[in-house]
Amino acid sequence: RSLRDAPPAHYVLKIESFSLLSEILREKNIERYESGEFEVGGYKWKLLLFPCGNEAEKGEAHISLYLAISNINSLPHGWEINASFTFFIYDQIRDRFLTVHGSILYFC
Repeated sequence: RSLRDAPPAHYVLKIESFSLLSEILREKNIERYESGEFEVGGYKWKLLLFPCGNEAEKGEAHISLYLAISNINSLPHGWEINASFTFFIYDQIRDRFLTVHGSILYFC
């Protein structure tokens, strides 16, 4: 159990055909898919999805999913953002959700 001051925020990224997305990215030699921007806590964010894993992070044969700030250059000098998040990744084959909790500290 835990308490927090910040209200929850939600963003849903739905991919109708993961295999089709992966194929299109491979054909175009694009490593990742970026979601549209969404706002939470007064900041603009996006999701970065690597369907074949992020090779720079040794994520081959895995899906890599990241939360990223999308407008870093517009933030004031000395900024700091501490974000807690939960990813719910739906597995259609098993009809279940993989739940991943995380937190990240961004600063400049």
